[in-house]
Amino acid sequence: MIFLHSSMPIKSVYIFTFIVVFTLKLSSGLNIPETIDVRIFSGNNISEFTFMPTKGRYLICDQNHNKLSEISPLTSLTIKRNQKGFEILQDDSVIFSGKNIVLQGGSFQNSFLIAPSGNHLQARIYDGDIRIRYENNQVNIINAVSLESYVAGTVQSESGFNRHEEFYKVQAIIIRTYALNNLRRHQREGFHVCDLVHCQAYYGKTVNPDIVRAVEHTRGQVVVDNRSALINTVYHANCGGQTVNSEDLWPHAMDYLRSRIDTFCLSMPGAKWEKSISMRELRSFLSQKHKFQPNESQWSQIKELKQNSRIHHLDAQQEVHLRHVRDHFGLRSTFFSVQEQNDTLFLSGRGYGHGVGLCQEGAMKRAEHGHSLREILGFYYQNSRILTLEPEVVF
Repeated sequence: MIFLHSSMPIKSVYIFTFIVVFTLKLSSGLNIPETIDVRIFSGNNISEFTFMPTKGRYLICDQNHNKLSEISPLTSLTIKRNQKGFEILQDDSVIFSGKNIVLQGGSFQNSFLIAPSGNHLQARIYDGDIRIRYENNQVNIINAVSLESYVAGTVQSESGFNRHEEFYKVQAIIIRTYALNNLRRHQREGFHVCDLVHCQAYYGKTVNPDIVRAVEHTRGQVVVDNRSALINTVYHANCGGQTVNSEDLWPHAMDYLRSRIDTFCLSMPGAKWEKSISMRELRSFLSQKHKFQPNESQWSQIKELKQNSRIHHLDAQQEVHLRHVRDHFGLRSTFFSVQEQNDTLFLSGRGYGHGVGLCQEGAMKRAEHGHSLREILGFYYQNSRILTLEPEVVF
């Protein structure tokens, strides 16, 4: 959703808790796995889908990784939910029935296609392995993928195509940092992160060679604070000309997430928006959701709201935070001014997203103007620096 800037030199950190499974540990004590477990097709209750290897063969294993069978490239399986779990069919014959299965790559390089039944979800291609689990009357699909492959796929999902290579490098670094900083977000559910913007959008492997190069160029690079702890590299589409302090939206102040004036994004597609809301809708929202019934003076302030620079509440008494207005009415941002006409409020808005951290369209434009990834990261994440995580190889 979704950039970084640092004028400080890159430093390499050699971490000596390197294990057989290539687990790293940051100075903050966070273990960094070789692979990251991502729940894919999150938010979709899929009852049937097709699995097909597109590169390499796959082993069909039980939850203890005991081999049951295997499948060659371009040979498909059908996974169907039933009342007790799910079943796997090959050539119309049931080869497995249960609640847990692992489809594990058996070649040096492996990728696969998943095609959900129905017309509302497109097929996607992923690297790595998958675990299929039946829980709470639904089939959950977990992609176990290398961190760098995940970063590349997420850069494509969050950034799109035809961007400047320096922007892709910036995006790769902050996506990697954000992922490592949020590995415990879904720990209780049995995976690291989901594939929605709740974590970061991840819709499969990248097909963009520019992104592959950018990820490889920045391999292992993360953004840290002065204690060498990972920072929260949040990002958004467009800040509308001014980013937001972290404490103006969330509970805690972060010294690297400070409000900045950023004019680079103002000519970009996400810079401006408009929407109308009826007075009746706003009255209902304020009274029902916030038990707030403005008096005549307060209504006058609301109907004449102007934001030349960002404010954070709808009213001077700070009864209603603008983030609640944004969420309820589906606004692109909290950065808007109001004009009232015939019981209708016309909103003229700026920016797209929460406004904290890196402004993606601002970073895009900075990259096009020749700013380096360190300059970009340093602008949006103050008092931070880049570290390169490199394992010590044990022979």
